[in-house]
Amino acid sequence: MNPDAAAHGSFRRGMLAGAGAVLGLVLLAGLVAVLVTAGRTASTDPTRQLADHIRAQDAARNTQQVKALTAQARRLATRLAPVLRQMEAAMPHEGRAPQPAGAAKAGRWKAVTSTAVAALAHPPSGDTDYNVARSDFAAAVRALDSAVDSYRLALGAPDSLAKRLTAAAASQRDQGIDVWSIGATELDAIDIDAGLGHQHVFLQVTPDGQALAPDDQPEGSGGR
Repeated sequence: MNPDAAAHGSFRRGMLAGAGAVLGLVLLAGLVAVLVTAGRTASTDPTRQLADHIRAQDAARNTQQVKALTAQARRLATRLAPVLRQMEAAMPHEGRAPQPAGAAKAGRWKAVTSTAVAALAHPPSGDTDYNVARSDFAAAVRALDSAVDSYRLALGAPDSLAKRLTAAAASQRDQGIDVWSIGATELDAIDIDAGLGHQHVFLQVTPDGQALAPDDQPEGSGGR
């Protein structure tokens, strides 16, 4: 091979490689410039800034609403617990012998359940998942309140009617517990989404086989 031709070819290849490297650097610099410009444009775009501000406000509001609903549900669950234990004694599962409650005790049940209904009667508007959880709790306490009404009616009714009313009261009680468990499951999920971690606000009652159970994650885990 001609030495001059070989040298010339080597020179051309060197030139092409150098040109390719320069072109690559130019393209990279151009891409960086485009990205920087786009970032600056996005950060200074009034519409984008307004949208980001609204999203931040919504997120903060949602976190506060979820925190407040969790605290409220805990308070209600604590107040309902003795009532539900007494209702379980009066209308037991698994065929146990009932221990009937008198009018005075049933009247105390009514004071607790009607207070719970009033507490959840006028919900603030929030995100969809928040609204669903709160609506479930509201429906649950209404069912428990109806169960108390049915039981109180049974106390003064003839035997045949009293049996039907007591059975209706037990069914309404179970429905309330089941619906509460759905709300508590939804609440656990939105607490996690809000960065508050697992929050298990389930009613501590004898299950009827239909209610959802809390998961086995530690309380507060999964928060941020």
